[in-house]
Amino acid sequence: MKIVCAPVGPLQANCYLVSDDDGLTCVIDPGGEPDRLMDVAGKRGLTYKQILLTHGHFDHMGGAADLARLSSAPVACSQYIAPMLRDPDSYIPFPGFEGVPGHEPDRFVEDGDVLEVGELRIATIATPGHSPGDLTFEIAGHLFCGDLLFHRSIGRTDLEGGDFDLLIASVKKLMHMFPPETPVHPGHMDSTTLGEELRFNPFLRGLSPRG
Repeated sequence: MKIVCAPVGPLQANCYLVSDDDGLTCVIDPGGEPDRLMDVAGKRGLTYKQILLTHGHFDHMGGAADLARLSSAPVACSQYIAPMLRDPDSYIPFPGFEGVPGHEPDRFVEDGDVLEVGELRIATIATPGHSPGDLTFEIAGHLFCGDLLFHRSIGRTDLEGGDFDLLIASVKKLMHMFPPETPVHPGHMDSTTLGEELRFNPFLRGLSPRG
């Protein structure tokens, strides 16, 4: 498995290109710059087979519609995200970022669902808290968690639908499911591990290795 992190869009959210040995690729959170993502595919010999969205904020799905059109890859997301994906501009909380194209979801996924892209097995885990319907995707022991958990921080919960207690419960859930050395690839900032965040993240004080 190969992982490419490509920060995209006006807020430079992390988009992840996760590929098997044949270059068959799932794209996680294409927040913008679909043309550049297609250029990356061409240069690296990648074929985009699936677009996955961890949540519905514009900086993580702003390029999904155009990337789906350019690559013919279907878009999978939580059913809670569907209204935001169809009409992104109605859900953008800050002025100046409008003009995001909408897209009809091709597939809904929820907790426990498994998708396959080539040799990749993608497990879906419900991890709400940053916003309703948030998902984490586990691929070969790596967690792609959107804005749930960051390097030494957590996702904000002051936007509509955010819930701090629910977010912490989702982090506990991951810590119960996976060992401390599990890599975590967040929607912003650097990658980390569950164990590092348990030790050093000030928002997670008091949690145990088993959540």
